[in-house]
Amino acid sequence: MGAVGNRRGVETLTTPGEADLDRLYREHYRAVLRYVVRRTGVLEDAHDVVADVFLVAWQRRADMPAERALPWLYGVAANLLSHLHRSGERAARAYRRVGNDLATRTVADPAELVEQADAAARTLAALRELSPSDQEVLLLHAWEELRGKDLGTALGCSAAAAAVRLYRARRRLASHVRSTEQPSTVSATSQSMQGENA
Repeated sequence: MGAVGNRRGVETLTTPGEADLDRLYREHYRAVLRYVVRRTGVLEDAHDVVADVFLVAWQRRADMPAERALPWLYGVAANLLSHLHRSGERAARAYRRVGNDLATRTVADPAELVEQADAAARTLAALRELSPSDQEVLLLHAWEELRGKDLGTALGCSAAAAAVRLYRARRRLASHVRSTEQPSTVSATSQSMQGENA
């Protein structure tokens, strides 16, 4: 396993083979496992993360610095742990939203369930009518919970441009939803709004 310089002037392994990575695994597995266990506190989770670290090492073996393999593996582990942490936070937020609804709700009124299902169906139908770019910005925001710079990065634009795209997509979605509402629902909604304003 020789070394060669890359674009950044960092010496990297010349595409190590299976035997080289097997040696790397034997030499550094325990160190990477300790690193991950210290950060997760859960041995079972740590084993999974370490397996992913060495999978990334195999996939990106040409990028691995020859003399600094262990710190490079630590960096891979840090990135994977960061991703795992963000995923856990998203799951916790989703659980809190659903959990709070479940905790405060007793038996759902069947009429309310039908109304919610109809509203969801209208919204999904309206979403399908939008352009793919409008669908993407709305789904990234709603399902992936991306906002600001993260939303801009995912869309390949600035945070301000992403905010404008989201605003416009929401307006178009609302317009499509209103156009698909049943006339009786629209008139009942407008009458109740007029009653509130009076």
